[in-house]
Amino acid sequence: MSGVSEKERDFIEKIVRYGQGNKILPFYFMGWVVCTANTAHDWLSGILDNVHTDFNADFSQVEQITHNGALIIGTYDNFTDGDPSKFLKNINNHMKTPENNKLIFIERTGHTYQQKHQEIAEIVLKLAEEWRNN
Repeated sequence: MSGVSEKERDFIEKIVRYGQGNKILPFYFMGWVVCTANTAHDWLSGILDNVHTDFNADFSQVEQITHNGALIIGTYDNFTDGDPSKFLKNINNHMKTPENNKLIFIERTGHTYQQKHQEIAEIVLKLAEEWRNN
């Protein structure tokens, strides 16, 4: 969030306060995200405190997740302090039943899966078919 300027923060706060939170921001949030003012406000408010690189961070939100599924990350994801595999395993280990989740690593791509959209689609289809048959 350090890349979000005070002017941007003030704009987001004002838009949400005036009931216009569903409007798309007229700028890229964090310099690259297209999102609504409500989504940006949630990120800025600390409500979404669920993703950490530190093993001893507050994982209380993650620990409340009761669903099982798949966690997917690109091996070049730079929001992980340099180790996407360790990052994803750390989050999974704080879930209620980590052994029931699938960890999927998409090779040679970053946070937004650049050039890997077809691969992601095939993985999601395979997972859906697998879960449907179980």
